[in-house]
Amino acid sequence: MKTSSLFPFYFLLILFYSCQTREVNSKDTFSPLIITQNSFAIPESVFGDVENYEMTYESDGLTITGYIFKPKAEGTYPVVLTSRGGNRDFGTYTIRSFDLVQELANEGYVVIATQLRGNKFSDGVDEMGGKDLNDILRLIDIAKSIDFMDHHNIGMYGISRGGLNTYQISRLTDEVKAIAVVGAPVDPRIDFESRPKMYERVYKQMIGDSIENRAAYDYRSPIKWVSEINEPVLLLHGLDDWRVLPINAQLMEKELTRLGKSFKAIILEDGNHSLSSHTQLRNDTIIEWFDQYLKSDAR
Repeated sequence: MKTSSLFPFYFLLILFYSCQTREVNSKDTFSPLIITQNSFAIPESVFGDVENYEMTYESDGLTITGYIFKPKAEGTYPVVLTSRGGNRDFGTYTIRSFDLVQELANEGYVVIATQLRGNKFSDGVDEMGGKDLNDILRLIDIAKSIDFMDHHNIGMYGISRGGLNTYQISRLTDEVKAIAVVGAPVDPRIDFESRPKMYERVYKQMIGDSIENRAAYDYRSPIKWVSEINEPVLLLHGLDDWRVLPINAQLMEKELTRLGKSFKAIILEDGNHSLSSHTQLRNDTIIEWFDQYLKSDAR
């Protein structure tokens, strides 16, 4: 484990000096990492026994904004990475985005979130599942460098675009042990006919024409490479999802079954895109999933 010798001292300081910033340099893993405690100024009554931190970190020479949520009690906890939905400035994290994060931290997880590149919080250009994946992979480096994060037990979840990114990260690293997706596209082209404006205003602008750039779209289409997804998959989707049609989840369920992959699929009647229509069921199911795979041998 690569651990900064400055971190234990730094962490004690931020516990006493809320909203102060400190710079942490960790041997050639990431530099600099700057963390601010209680960046959202969330009342304790809202998050209970959970500490929250804002961080800025470097990815491909860009400065990216992210967040850490952890139990207040001392200890080493399994880690859950999460990637936001939306694109560019739409869908960036706010206080209201963190209901599931709060519950995960209350259940004994450290949660690391990233705003990704290409928005008002971070440098660069959003590629909707291109080089922005490096911003997520850097979170694994961070987990390896901080003592209270058990980098041997890492999971990841995402909603919508974040679910697509979760599939992609599963393909790119073996350091994630289990994943969960909600309302995730498995091939963006499936929804172009029902959402032509999404194609014109988002995908075509960010990735290009879908005919000329077929390979780029295939890279963002996990249904094309399900055989490379080797972690247990929790697949959640709503039948009333008009943003990402339920056929996305149904196709993925069929292919995971054909290949004999380890997965659980729940497709809910009256379920909307983010399953905010079934918030507690969604949250409880995801927590139970990670408990099964991240806590069985957690240290």
